[in-house]
Amino acid sequence: MVFKRSLLAASVAATLIASGAAHATNGYFSHGFGVKSIGMGGSGVALPNDSAMIIATNPAGITETGTQINFDISWFHPERGYDQTGSPASVNSNSNNFYIPELSASYAINDANSVGIAIYGNGGLNSDYSSTATSLFGAGNSGAFSFGGPTGGEGGVNLKQMFIAPTYAHKFMDGKLSVGASLLFARQTIQVKGISAFGGFSVDPSNLSSNEVSHSTGWGGKIGVLYHATDAISLGGSYQTKMAMSKFDQYSGLFAEGGKFDIPSTWTVGGAFQVAPAWTLTADFQRINYADIKAIGNPSTAYLLSGDPNKRLGGSDGAGFGWKNVNVVKLGAQWQMSPALQLRVGFNHGTNPVGSEDVVFNTLAPGVIKNHYTAGFTYALDKNQEISGAFMYAPTVSVTGTNQLAPVPSQTTIHMKQYEATVGYAYKF
Repeated sequence: MVFKRSLLAASVAATLIASGAAHATNGYFSHGFGVKSIGMGGSGVALPNDSAMIIATNPAGITETGTQINFDISWFHPERGYDQTGSPASVNSNSNNFYIPELSASYAINDANSVGIAIYGNGGLNSDYSSTATSLFGAGNSGAFSFGGPTGGEGGVNLKQMFIAPTYAHKFMDGKLSVGASLLFARQTIQVKGISAFGGFSVDPSNLSSNEVSHSTGWGGKIGVLYHATDAISLGGSYQTKMAMSKFDQYSGLFAEGGKFDIPSTWTVGGAFQVAPAWTLTADFQRINYADIKAIGNPSTAYLLSGDPNKRLGGSDGAGFGWKNVNVVKLGAQWQMSPALQLRVGFNHGTNPVGSEDVVFNTLAPGVIKNHYTAGFTYALDKNQEISGAFMYAPTVSVTGTNQLAPVPSQTTIHMKQYEATVGYAYKF
């Protein structure tokens, strides 16, 4: 009863807090979930690592986490902006500090059956350009995204996504094989400002820009497997379905299909290898299928200039951000330095979803990060409690392309770098 009351209270609190999460690393998905995984480059599909947050990576893993509650919070600091030659501009986004919580819990029903829940921010996009930002579209215009006139005003986007994942997992083959499944509920919000001058490219200009925050919900699922091939080698994999989300009604003139912004499917495979009594190595490969979502994957400028009414903003096959699918390699190492202390390092490399042909529209959301360098630790306070920490640094990545909408030939460059620090607490019953 104590566990159930604690879980209910923590779930309510985390739901209220997590609705404010917004971050972008592998595209706009987080590079990892849970403080331990974050410290190992986001890897661990085959390493539950005694954390119930494994639910977000591989729901089968909760068969090995017992009964516990985990709470993590991250400070996320992205630095992003754009520069342009020809029609000169150089602007950095405001709003550089975000706080992202995660909650997870697992409960061992018996030796073979476990249930759990995770509440976490799946990802997000944010840019916040001042009303005095230099326009991409030449002198005489004001505001970062003004086009064809002095529309002015602040510019940017604020997309937030939160997942709630109740989970069940079962052990087979005398514990060598675990299979788990999560029912996923997603809630996302968005607000876009400062692009009303693109009204001539939209099927619904009144629902294009600077409206109230719009909300969207949807359902999906995740399945996972975990197999202990030997005492030293574990293999894992998971698949998350594409999630059909309700429309962003206030932005039906911006996103394809009248405001649809679905969440793409993903799959992950990997292994964990105990190479020495105190050392474990992990290696994962993840695929994020952004190109399957029209609002994300459809080209931007090429569609806007095509003259096809269906390819206008908000159209049935409307212009998007031009994002490609992302492939991610995640590597990690963990050292049991002492009975109470674990140390971790990791590396995460993701392909860049944004090509040069789509740079201008992606000034709204420059999610171009490739490499992440991570480190972390866990210290056991006693047999029931532990604290953990992790740090991530993602160096600057830039992409340059031609601005075909500027009054003179111009080259636009978007850029981003990131810092993240995470702390976590776990209580084991």
